[in-house]
Order: sequence, then C-alpha cells, then structure tokens
Amino acid sequence: NNKKGGDMYQVKCLFRTLCIVSLLALLTACTEKAPVYPDLEGNWKLERIETNATGNTESCNRLYWALQLGIIKLNDRGTNENPQIIGAYLYDEGAKTLTMSEMYIGKTVPTQQQLQAYGIPSVGTVFNVLQCDGDNMVLRCEEYTLYLRSF
Repeated sequence: NNKKGGDMYQVKCLFRTLCIVSLLALLTACTEKAPVYPDLEGNWKLERIETNATGNTESCNRLYWALQLGIIKLNDRGTNENPQIIGAYLYDEGAKTLTMSEMYIGKTVPTQQQLQAYGIPSVGTVFNVLQCDGDNMVLRCEEYTLYLRSF
C-alpha cells in the first residue's frame, strides 16, 4: 500500500508540473502583441538626412530606429558616438503624422545635438509621414527629411 501512495504522489507532481508548464506557455504566447501599425512598426535603418532649407544630404553610418507599440529606440551601431535614446511616439494614421513625445537617455533628457544625430530636431517634433510601406519610410518635419529603410 505504501508503494501505491508513492505512485499517486508522483502522478500528482507530474500533473502539477504539466499544468505549470502549460500555463507558462499560454502566458508567453499571450504577451506577444501584434503590431498596431504593421507598415510603421519594426526596425528601420536611417539611410540619410536631408536639410530642407539647403537641400544638403548627409549619409548616416549605421543609425537605427526601432518602433513598436508607441515606444521608439534609437541606436548608433556605426561610430557609437551617439547614445542610445529611448522614448515615446504618437502615430496618427489619419493625419499621417509621427510625433516624438518623450525622449530619454537613462533618466536624463537628451540634448538637441544628441537628437539631431538621429534626424530629430527636438522632443515634440512632428513628422509628416510621406511614405511608409513596410520597406521604405520618408519622414519630413520643418527642418529635415529623413529616409529610412526597413531591415
């Protein structure tokens, strides 16, 4: 009878383990959110920045934007001279505008020069979305026109 009690204990432990593993798998599957704006959200390489007033174009060396669910992450994978900036954006699909609403380097607000390296004149900049098809994106604000490519 003692062996029978031990077998029941093992079955209960196995059942409990299977329940926990199943629950964890279900929770993991449920936390992945589909993009709200699939053509906009994703990883983008900043190819070039054009200054609207002069028409001068500056090629970018491995500067990246990542956009997902209202969060933007800016990375310099080329010269590493520019800090990683994380912030928030608002996308108005109807008006075709992208607004940079908040930006931070850790707990501090980036300087104008740090933002400009990524083609963003300042926090609060509103970009008109001229093109965004999932492969290419063109953004224009008063100062700059940005050309990005999906990767």
